[in-house]
Amino acid sequence: MYEKLENLEEKFQIRDFPLNVLIETGNYCNLNCTTCSNDKLTRKRGYMNSLLYRRIIDEIADENPYARVWLDYYGEPLLSKFKLYYMIDYAKKKGCKNISMNTNATLLDEEMAEMLLDSNIDFISIDCDGFSPEVYEKIRIGAKRDIVYKNIEHLLKRKKERGLDNIKIEVKVMEMEENKHEIQKIMDYWRERGAWTTKRRLITWGGSVKDIKIEEKDRIACGYAVGICPITWDGNVVNCACDVDASVIWGNVNENSIKEIWKIRNEKMVKLQVEHRFAELPEICHDCNDWSIIGEERFDENGNPVQKNYEHKEKML
Repeated sequence: MYEKLENLEEKFQIRDFPLNVLIETGNYCNLNCTTCSNDKLTRKRGYMNSLLYRRIIDEIADENPYARVWLDYYGEPLLSKFKLYYMIDYAKKKGCKNISMNTNATLLDEEMAEMLLDSNIDFISIDCDGFSPEVYEKIRIGAKRDIVYKNIEHLLKRKKERGLDNIKIEVKVMEMEENKHEIQKIMDYWRERGAWTTKRRLITWGGSVKDIKIEEKDRIACGYAVGICPITWDGNVVNCACDVDASVIWGNVNENSIKEIWKIRNEKMVKLQVEHRFAELPEICHDCNDWSIIGEERFDENGNPVQKNYEHKEKML
């Protein structure tokens, strides 16, 4: 079962440096999923400059090498191709302990799989929202179910053959009406092949996906805002992990450090979240209900529950 909201909120803390840093390698995507609004972005498109990336990683390594670095925000990271290997390799050589990425796995061919395994990345999360081609391809528009399944199977096979137990690979399913009858089948299938499995609820991305309805509850501080620092490909630190169109910008890491911008963000937004002063939050927060679906159900390859770690000096899981 999903953890109760009030129990989750007890774990949220205002810290001098973020627990999670989302680095947008690029905001392009090769799919047009029903659960996403990437095709509706009005902000400029691009890929992150390597010099800006190095600046970000250098600060993370100095401030807290255990901060979770996610090499994606609102785009498909594998579109960066082999530049992604350099990004992971640079972060690992600087001493960062928690390098992760989310991918739709459509581009995860044999060559790309070997590159990721060579990079010594810590955690790969793969979206897989259907078992049958009919359900999968209805949700993940532009993807072919059989190709994606083949890609994931090969990655898991090569990870096992190479004995890379340090790399965790998770297959994640978003729970929705269209796939609820297939969720257990998806999780059983990938668990049998050595993957971790995770189930999550649908998110509206700050209300940008209009067809997703979330049940109203007593409001708590937003986990997508308190501990997560999203940085767009051009260096903007935006309001929260759901502010995908960068409607609120707290600063730019080309001009100031993450820590400096984080301090301003804490004082002007996160503090209001923790103190439940919701009416004073930025406009994007007023009608957003994504705070109510924070959390997931995560299991290891044997089906044992895995609890998320909220500590700053440890590995992610």
